[in-house]
Amino acid sequence: MSMGNGTYVVKMAEISVIENNGGPPLNLKTTLGSCVGIILTDKKSGVHGLAHIMLPEMLKRDTSLGKYADTAIPALLTEMKEKGAKQKDIRAFLLGGACMFSFTGSVGMAVIGDRNVEAAQRMLGEFDIPVVFQETGGNSGRTVLFNSGTGKVSIKTLQKIT
Repeated sequence: MSMGNGTYVVKMAEISVIENNGGPPLNLKTTLGSCVGIILTDKKSGVHGLAHIMLPEMLKRDTSLGKYADTAIPALLTEMKEKGAKQKDIRAFLLGGACMFSFTGSVGMAVIGDRNVEAAQRMLGEFDIPVVFQETGGNSGRTVLFNSGTGKVSIKTLQKIT
């Protein structure tokens, strides 16, 4: 969803693809906790995408492809290729996957960030997409802004929830 200033906000379980057609640079923005943000960028074609995944793999038959690492990455690649991206030119940024819960009772929730990161790395490996930047783990959420003009990502660490 566009904020009007060329910034597209990608919410949980969403995928967004932007293309720079000589206009002003567009941005992709998301806020991540244990979720993982995968930014795929093809500088040559000016096509960039972001997936905000919540879980490592699809459960049952969910139609929300953007929610899972194993479905979001192929869906994002397909949409980018339709807009002219070439798989051999695509690079990845991997962000998020924090451990947001410090209490010991929920071991499953504590490792979900790590599992999301591992699943994303595995899928990117299957498509031979190199990860050129990674900031994952830790205990704090992050706001991430990808600028398609510079091809860089800026990260703001959020206050830890106690």
